[in-house]
Amino acid sequence: MRSAFSMIMAMFVMVILAVLSVLVFNLSGKVVQETTAQYRKEQAILLARSYTEFAILAIQGHDMITNGCLRQIKGDIDSTQFNIANPGGAKNGEGYEVAINLNYFNLPANIACASNTDSTSNDVSVLVDVTVRYKDFSLIPVNGSIDDVPWTRYFRRTLQRL
Repeated sequence: MRSAFSMIMAMFVMVILAVLSVLVFNLSGKVVQETTAQYRKEQAILLARSYTEFAILAIQGHDMITNGCLRQIKGDIDSTQFNIANPGGAKNGEGYEVAINLNYFNLPANIACASNTDSTSNDVSVLVDVTVRYKDFSLIPVNGSIDDVPWTRYFRRTLQRL
């Protein structure tokens, strides 16, 4: 009688431990998924900041009088190596796509791309719009591909005096 009770008690304890281990694994999987999503978002924010600075640097090094205005800058960054040489990294869900659109204000009349002819103002400004796109791995369907996952976007707008 006692050995049967001990056997039933041991099976009951094993079932409880199995249920607890399933709950712990489920919770740890959700924590890992949330941490990965947070990391990807923070990485997109940092890329937007650095590409804003890169755009301003590119504008300052660009000769607008002879070459016209710099309007767009695009980059495709592989997340494992952070190089621009891998053009398919972001489309495969492995990296980030960065697109920069530049709009100028109060340009002098001697610049070819000046839409206004206000040469009295010395406050040349540029509006830098940076869009960073990436794909979230956790949204891939069971029988789907990375193409089925929508893009996650981060947008940053900066007005900079030159």
